[in-house]
Amino acid sequence: MIEILEEQECKKDIFARRVGISPPVISNAVIYGIIPSLRPLMKIADYLKVSLPYLLGETEVNDFYASDSHATFHTRIAELTKEKHTNYSQISNRMPFSKNFFYEWQNKKTLPSLDYLKALAEYFKVSIDYLLGRTDDRN
Repeated sequence: MIEILEEQECKKDIFARRVGISPPVISNAVIYGIIPSLRPLMKIADYLKVSLPYLLGETEVNDFYASDSHATFHTRIAELTKEKHTNYSQISNRMPFSKNFFYEWQNKKTLPSLDYLKALAEYFKVSIDYLLGRTDDRN
């Protein structure tokens, strides 16, 4: 996060304001190395026009292309489940969480944790950015 602030040539609070997140989120990332939750991470990645794996330092390649569609995690998970001819119960048998999480995400329009999102992306063999609707590129 420090490198990002240096590249952007701005202070933590100014960057947070530009991105549309709370300044303590950036401060905690810079000072304590705390990874922000998914929604702030997405806002940062959207602002910087980078993939989440690139933002998290999991890859050095930034070949991110923003989605032209207005897909969301909720539509993508439903589409992928249908495409794979499976259901939430069958998927949850291979996940570190129960099927109840699917219903919670769909009914309350919430997002999974980053760890759960990564597990789902691996199961469906798509990128986390695709699963979130940030890109139309499955890889």
